[in-house]
Parts: sequence; structure tokens; C-alpha cells
Amino acid sequence: SIVHNRILTGPQFHLKHHCRQDINLRTTLCNNSCTNNFRNWPRFSYAGCFKRIADVIAAILVLVLFAPIVPIIVLVIKLTSPGPVFFKDNRQGLHGKVFNCLKFRSMLVNADKMQDKLRVLNQDDGPQFKIKNDPRLSVIGRFLRDTYIDEIPQFFNVLLGQMSVVGPRPSPESENTTCPPWRNVRLSVRPGITGLWQVCRTRQPMKDFQEWIHYDIKYVKDLSLKTDLWICWKTAKKMVKNFIDQF
Repeated sequence: SIVHNRILTGPQFHLKHHCRQDINLRTTLCNNSCTNNFRNWPRFSYAGCFKRIADVIAAILVLVLFAPIVPIIVLVIKLTSPGPVFFKDNRQGLHGKVFNCLKFRSMLVNADKMQDKLRVLNQDDGPQFKIKNDPRLSVIGRFLRDTYIDEIPQFFNVLLGQMSVVGPRPSPESENTTCPPWRNVRLSVRPGITGLWQVCRTRQPMKDFQEWIHYDIKYVKDLSLKTDLWICWKTAKKMVKNFIDQF
């Protein structure tokens, strides 16, 4: 389990020395593949500057627009499920910096601890977790999720510079380490409230994780104002449709 692609030729072979060299080499390669390989853009390009300005403007507009209904959402969550109004989870942002990603709480308290017991029912491939009729959802939780209202607090993350309106979905370190090259690409930009994968995924069995990697890489490679506007338009249409479908 230690010696790999080597031949032991006799007593002159120093096993500890060669194993130590092999371990050091692997550690160096691993560290190099996981860090400091992020993509960069010119300072005054769309991705390097103007995208951030657009994010701040969009976040302010959305928060002002939804301000009248936020107290209603807060009240309904408190009346239908014991626990905090907001759910905070550690996610990796730009260049791997960890931040608290905000959401309106849509699940029961300690739902994350119940996930291990339900993992055998997981319907997604890859590191993500999703099951139909998730028993951890609160009374109002399914409505909040299906209409994406639970993600409104993430616009505060956008204002703080931790997220963008459009980008790869914010993921914990445990998901990002699944594929180091993919991690380096997706963490080259701020994670988004919506993204290319969210509007393009087909949810075909055993292909979702492949699509996730494909669309994250494609987004970072082709990042542009046109792409962001198209994703926002597709997301808005999907939100309206999902909201109407609730009734």
C-alpha cells in the first residue's frame, strides 16, 4: 500500500528514504494542484471590476424590492417551525475563503445531522445530496425552496463581497475537494446565487455531477456580461414559473 511502481532490488534499497521522497512529492503535487492556480482577469475588465459594481447595484435593487415581504416570511417561519429564521452554513468563496452563506431556514433544526441517516436515499450522483419529499423540510420550507425565496438573504452576502449574483453555486470544502482542478476553476470567481449549471442542468441519472463540472468550467471560461444577463433572464423565467406552479 506504500510502495508503488518501484522495484526492491536488495539490502541497499532504503525503503524509508524512498517512501519519504514519494510522500513529499505527492504532498507537493497535491498542494500545487489545490492552491494558487486560480484564473485572473485584467483589473478593468468586466470580470475584474465591473461585475462587482453590477452585483452591488443588483443586490440593492432586489433587497429593496423584497423588503415589504421579508417581515411576512420571517413571521411565517417563526410560527411554523421552532428555531432561528436564518440558516448559516460555511461555504468556500473567492480563492477558497470561507464565509457564512445565508438562507431563510427551510428545514428543521439539526437537519444537517440527519443527512447521514438519509444518505442511502440520495438521488444525486457526486457529492451533492437531494431526495424527493425530504422529511427534513419544514411546513413552509418546500414553498420557500421551490420559489427560491429562501435565497433572498444571500443578496446580503453579495453586498459584503462574499458572493456574486451569477457564478458557480457556493459549496463547502468537502464538495470542492472532490475534483481539485474543477475547484481551482470555480473558486477563481465569487460563488453565485444563480449560475449556468442551475439553468442548464438536465438532472439525468448519473450525469448531474458531470454537468455540474462542465457548466462551472464553461462559465468561468466564457465569463461575460452577455452570459450573466442571459442566466439572470433564464433564472427569472424559472422563478415566475415555479411560483405560479405552487398554485
